[in-house]
Amino acid sequence: MDAAQKLKEYINNNRGSLPPVTDPDEPLHIDSLAFIRLVTFLDTDLNVRLEEEELVAENFTTLRAIENLIDAKSKEKTSSAT
Repeated sequence: MDAAQKLKEYINNNRGSLPPVTDPDEPLHIDSLAFIRLVTFLDTDLNVRLEEEELVAENFTTLRAIENLIDAKSKEKTSSAT
């Protein structure tokens, strides 16, 4: 399972009473505790370590925003490895 699918599954399993995300541009409506849990999930399960300046609301408003952040971090990791 790729990172995007794992992320979507995690979000859908942790939305409480909200319906599953069907549109990647749909607002996620996550609260501060859910935000902390999501950042922890990204670190522990997807091996995406975020810098303090990346922990801004704009990066976590939608599934697409989070996927873009993960993609950017993957590219960063790949370019620093070469």
